[in-house]
Amino acid sequence: MTQFPIDRERLRYLRVISRRSVTALAAEVGCTKGALSAIENGHRAPSPDLLGRLADALHVAPADLLLRRCRA
Repeated sequence: MTQFPIDRERLRYLRVISRRSVTALAAEVGCTKGALSAIENGHRAPSPDLLGRLADALHVAPADLLLRRCRA
């Protein structure tokens, strides 16, 4: 299963400004509080399906949650 590197600071920022707890967002996107916490803390990456559900819930494009890497 493909997993994507997430910009965890952006994910947390979007969750906080949307005034959702980890528990509330996890319930909304259909994952556990522990899974979402692990994603926000960099211990786990979401599946493509979960990435899409997180983006939908936070009203952003899935690409907006991905870690951007600068190429020199």
